[in-house]
Amino acid sequence: MVALARRIPAWRKEHRIDAVIVNAENAVVSRTDDPRRGFGMSAVAVDTLLGSGVDVITGGNHSWDTPDAAAALSRSQVIRPLNVGSDLPGKGSIEINNARGRLAVVNLMGASATSGRYPVANPLAAFDALKLGHSDVIVDFHSESVTEKQTFAYAVDGRAVAVVGTHTHEPSLLLHRLAHGTLFVADTGMVGPLDGVQGIAPGFYVREMRGETSSEPFTLAVGPLFIGGVLIETRANALHHIERFPSQNRSEG
Repeated sequence: MVALARRIPAWRKEHRIDAVIVNAENAVVSRTDDPRRGFGMSAVAVDTLLGSGVDVITGGNHSWDTPDAAAALSRSQVIRPLNVGSDLPGKGSIEINNARGRLAVVNLMGASATSGRYPVANPLAAFDALKLGHSDVIVDFHSESVTEKQTFAYAVDGRAVAVVGTHTHEPSLLLHRLAHGTLFVADTGMVGPLDGVQGIAPGFYVREMRGETSSEPFTLAVGPLFIGGVLIETRANALHHIERFPSQNRSEG
């Protein structure tokens, strides 16, 4: 998170970026006994990213893991999956102004991402119920299932500039422009160390696969830092463009 925050101001200037959207649901480790519940976005992490020039922060199944999750989600530029129980803190969409006009960002989650922790309503129905006006729309679709992400993208083709998948931490090579102009990528990838299991040192999961019971905490992986993202350019006649960003993903920072 710190490495990303350091780079954002220079990237915004160099590439003339109008808006930066960051999924920060894994920004901090909140507990070390269970990686399925041990991440989240703290208020400090959120403020660090916003202070670096991030315009919108999205979330996912870890949005509520930290003790101060409600405080983090109370920031006006932070959203979490729209189609998860309304009794949980946070909102699921936001509209902002930038140099190109109005931009709406919608955060949705597939049931496959929750491991049964939260009730998840139909994401397409939740999207259809929104009144987004004439804003350009970008969707962060948080899901374990590529099929689920692809299906949603085709369902909203022409109504969103882009559907950007998150959750698996493993970046998808293929970048699509669908028939009616919506851009789609199954997963942007993570910001984290490469030599592990989704950014976590592999020992925890290897012991689990072997059926071993251990109270040893999980730790983060080491190795080269990967920064996964995409750069989206909105163009006339729905001929929008998407490319991998940054082009050099290995970093010593």
